[in-house]
Amino acid sequence: MLRTRRQPRAVGPERLWAEIDLGAMGRNVVSLRRRLPRDCALIAVVKADAYGHGAVACARAALAAGASELAVGDASEGERLRAAGIDAAIALVGPSSPLDAVRIVAHRLVPAVADLELARALAAAATRPLDVEVEIDTGMCRHGVPAPDALAFVRALRVHKALRVRGVFTHFAGLGADDQAAMRAQWQRFAATVAALRAAGCELRAHACNTLGTLLLPEAHADAVRIGGGLHGFDPGAPGHGLLPVLTLATRVAGLRRAQRGDRVGYGGTHAVAADTTLALLPCGYADGLSRAHWDGAHVLLGGRLVPVVGHVSMNQMVVDAGDAAVALGDEVVLLGVQGDQRVRPEQRAAPGCSAYEVTALLRPDLPRRHHGLPAAAAIR
Repeated sequence: MLRTRRQPRAVGPERLWAEIDLGAMGRNVVSLRRRLPRDCALIAVVKADAYGHGAVACARAALAAGASELAVGDASEGERLRAAGIDAAIALVGPSSPLDAVRIVAHRLVPAVADLELARALAAAATRPLDVEVEIDTGMCRHGVPAPDALAFVRALRVHKALRVRGVFTHFAGLGADDQAAMRAQWQRFAATVAALRAAGCELRAHACNTLGTLLLPEAHADAVRIGGGLHGFDPGAPGHGLLPVLTLATRVAGLRRAQRGDRVGYGGTHAVAADTTLALLPCGYADGLSRAHWDGAHVLLGGRLVPVVGHVSMNQMVVDAGDAAVALGDEVVLLGVQGDQRVRPEQRAAPGCSAYEVTALLRPDLPRRHHGLPAAAAIR
């Protein structure tokens, strides 16, 4: 191994860790709330462990900053928030199994209902009126009641006296500003469905917008918006959003080796060193959620410089080409976030055809996550 050129730092027990700036998250919530009518609720979506950022801490931060309630993907995620002492309303925005009915009732979750079998199970489990919401499919062809069938479905739910339809919602399929016209068409289909429900005497709230919809379609803000990626500062694909990234992902140099031109790196020898250089070993890999699809050939920050990952990412190691710059064991390496005047964003790591959300959502559940920076609610505002 290469002798370091200065006193090495001690390498701590954490091979890879994430730091989440809850103050930045709070400011994102406030920034988005300012775009909404006063009577429009902001629902903080913290499914998939808050996109890999830590659901409990992020839920508390979002609520402190002005979110009205929370949304998760399934009953187990809602149960974990309740176990942490969070008492806000928690909606399930994904499908539920009838086998989840008892847990949904026990933890006062608001399920998305799109089939009568689930409705029957919920009604049987309910010991008091249970709020539910109906998802309406307006173009995703995924989960939900087709828009033309919505009125008949809501009427069918009235058979179950224990169920109270609190609202209806839909999901936009758009991924960026180029999809605005298609999203607007979905909104018009949804708005017409909501109008028909209300004309038939159904008192309910309606919500359709995710972060992108909130920014692109102010006419679709309705009674609430659902903010997921926007909490964490992901680029929603709309210009001028001003959202702040909140996550830093970091490791430390665990080994150094001098390589000569022509040396091959990693499994399969897929990378040949172009010139004599220093290779730095990082103690993290795809077992930590750093998949080859996203991280092979990526650039990370070492000493404030962008340096490339070379060779295939291994299960728990990867190698970067540090060039001839001074580097020592224990130097911090930033995989996502800021070092010096450089930043690496999750969007830069997403493989073609993949979502930037995958980059953080794939991080292993037991990865050390350090949450910091949450000011008082008044300071956030």
